[in-house]
Amino acid sequence: MQRILSTFIIFVSAFLLFQVQPILSKQLLPEFGGGASVWSSSLFFYQGMLLLGYLYAHLLSRYQLKNQLLTHTVLVLLSSIITFSHLDVTTFLLLCPTTLVFAKLFVQVGLAFILLSATSVLLQRWYIESTHSTVPYHWYSLSNLGSLLALMSYPFIFEVTLSINEQKHYWIVGLITYCTLLLCLLYVLFRNGTLIQQTATAQKNRLFVKPNVLWIAFSATSSIMLIATTQMISTNIPPMPLVWTLPLAIYLLTFSYTFASVKNYNRTHWAYLLILSVFAGLIMFFLGSQFNALAQLLIYGFILFIVCMICHGELRKLAPDGSQLTVFYLYIALGGVIGSLFSALLAPVLFTQITEYIVALAAILTLFIYLQFAETENLSVLYKATLLSTLLVWGASYSYLFINFNQYNLASERNFYGYVTVKDITTPDLAERRLIDGTTIHGSQPLDQHTELKNSYYHQHTGIAKSLSALKKQENLNIGIVGLGAGVLAKFGDKHDRIRFYELNPAVYTMATSYFSYLQDSPAQIEVAIGDGRITLTEEVKNKAPLMNALIIDAFSSDVIPTHLLTEEAFSLYWQRLTRNGLLILHISNNHIDLMPVLQIHSKRFNKSLLKFKYTDTQLGSEWVVLTSNQAFLNSIAITDLSPVTPYLKTRITQWTDQKHSLLPLLKL
Repeated sequence: MQRILSTFIIFVSAFLLFQVQPILSKQLLPEFGGGASVWSSSLFFYQGMLLLGYLYAHLLSRYQLKNQLLTHTVLVLLSSIITFSHLDVTTFLLLCPTTLVFAKLFVQVGLAFILLSATSVLLQRWYIESTHSTVPYHWYSLSNLGSLLALMSYPFIFEVTLSINEQKHYWIVGLITYCTLLLCLLYVLFRNGTLIQQTATAQKNRLFVKPNVLWIAFSATSSIMLIATTQMISTNIPPMPLVWTLPLAIYLLTFSYTFASVKNYNRTHWAYLLILSVFAGLIMFFLGSQFNALAQLLIYGFILFIVCMICHGELRKLAPDGSQLTVFYLYIALGGVIGSLFSALLAPVLFTQITEYIVALAAILTLFIYLQFAETENLSVLYKATLLSTLLVWGASYSYLFINFNQYNLASERNFYGYVTVKDITTPDLAERRLIDGTTIHGSQPLDQHTELKNSYYHQHTGIAKSLSALKKQENLNIGIVGLGAGVLAKFGDKHDRIRFYELNPAVYTMATSYFSYLQDSPAQIEVAIGDGRITLTEEVKNKAPLMNALIIDAFSSDVIPTHLLTEEAFSLYWQRLTRNGLLILHISNNHIDLMPVLQIHSKRFNKSLLKFKYTDTQLGSEWVVLTSNQAFLNSIAITDLSPVTPYLKTRITQWTDQKHSLLPLLKL
């Protein structure tokens, strides 16, 4: 009975542990502009709490078994009371975005997360002490399977069918179930006399022992690879639970498989797949944005799978006996924290691109070659030469590609909200300055001021140009633009117009004012508000700011538009900031997401006409949508300028609210 209860408790704890991660991270997205770094910062928190959980398990295991069980059960009951606290840390803490994410998550779920993360280690330890059996490492696989089920069920079931508040409610029910199972285990052990017979057997070994440095190295490498892979995918595909959970599921699947049996990993079999993976990773680092969403998910997933299989397979080979069980898990967790600390805090400061992805590939290739040389006897000279030449060729290839892909760079900057680059593209056919956000052009300007810019999202034949031209024939422009880019839209204003930009990323504002002249050259009255557009617009509604006659949503980060700007509550806010005949104009050009179904639902909900403009005659094709009840404007638009709109009937899954929305049905696979 103890064995059945223990395995079931481990499964439930793992499910809860990994179900709460996408719930709370998704809830935080709107507070931080919907950026990909919310998840990398969240992973830093989760792995930090995992370390504390393993440390707690390690310290607790030094006491009598009865005291361990009672202490853990009481703390779990306490955590169920204080979980999902509504305390607002921003009222008394001024922190950078990464540490603010950490603080908000800690207030909401910190204690419960620590206790749940300690469960697998503690129950394995209790089982060893009470039955004098060997270490049940396969229970670790069971824990990871529970985690996998939680991760893969969330984007396909829970996110689609339940609101965030409902998800949190059911999670609390799960936590109470976990508490009940713990009490049952306590009862079983008391009834069997296990706790009564157990004498004080506090371990006499040292509190901490010197670790095998490879425990930390392999754990840190897999952690960096996990976060960097998620960042690479999220550069072009919007941050959403599927993009988060798929890499994490692969990470856990390799843990589960390798720890199920030491025989499941054979180093020699994975050598050639590793070589393939590091070169594939090099190609994806520079050219990944050229692939569609499905191809990116598959290729990045394959590379991550190979790297994690090697990292976790080597960890399983290095696993100690039962006396050092908690120490081993503790140092694995420490490696994970070091990796996530590097990815979430240090990498944005050290690198102007997601270069930690390259660091992880270099680390695993170097570690693998080191182990082959150090532990494998009778290696042939040819095999050694092949390994060393692979490392040298890979390094040379990266250097060559880096130089060629960055030869036009004028300036680069990276922060919590992404990375932006200014490039001067000078070829026989082209001479222009571009602002690149991630991998996507967010505005350009001819180096020769007398040259007309035709290859752009904003030239005279695009939907935005035609819409503003038609509106200007009715009245002077008094418009808001969520998303600054290079400031190209400022060129549409004259001395009678007022244009207010809302820009989340300070780096974008720096680039627009330092390297582009649109803002300075515009005769219109230009204002730029730094901060999340939706939050700033909400403050303007409260302050009863003058209404605008057009609001343009052009808030991309790379090829991603933040979902919190497209919910029903967001649209309600937009209409509060617009005059009765105002235009809501949205830029929906996107390689991976079809936003039209969402906009169709909103047009019906708010009783607005919907027009779609699509221009494809240049390399940078554009799609713009206008929602309005301005009949004069609607009558002024030529039918030949419009693109047909395909009706979308599945309204339930595309009716986006702050509490419930999913990008999964809208992916262009």
